[in-house]
Amino acid sequence: MSATTTTVLTYPTSYTPTTRLQPSLTFLELYTAKVDSLDLSGPSTAYYSPNAIFYNTDGTVYSGGTAIWTWMRGLFGPFAALKHNILSIRLTQGVEVEGLGKGDLAVLETQTSFWLKGPDGARQEEPVVVPRLLSFLVGEAEDGLGTQGRWIVEGKVWWDTGVLMREVARRKGESETR
Repeated sequence: MSATTTTVLTYPTSYTPTTRLQPSLTFLELYTAKVDSLDLSGPSTAYYSPNAIFYNTDGTVYSGGTAIWTWMRGLFGPFAALKHNILSIRLTQGVEVEGLGKGDLAVLETQTSFWLKGPDGARQEEPVVVPRLLSFLVGEAEDGLGTQGRWIVEGKVWWDTGVLMREVARRKGESETR
């Protein structure tokens, strides 16, 4: 039986030149920028495997990159802007990815800012800030797919969606009474 080596790296910060030395974190930095841009019009295979699975905090499981990308468009579409402020990153290298060899498991602790659209469609001044924990299993992409040779095989998110929904409802109520 051969020994398995796993390396765990911790970064108490957002993306930096040091995190960019890790190909999976370089990929996730590009992915985060793409999500924050709210431009999810490209193909899901740029970031997700066609067989990827995403576990949402409410218990819903999205199967396949296309289903995940479609869900994300609906989730983030109502917002004028989005920003993931990454507080810490933990990267476990050399994780077995079923049927795909080895990959990297990244856990991101974030404060995500959601800017609502005002009555005129413009971005409201104050964002709603919600703590979120994201987990991504990143593997090597098939030839010609992925971004920089990588894609997400599995994703998970934990957050209190009620914090966001209550604040959206409160602000909507305020704008209707004006």
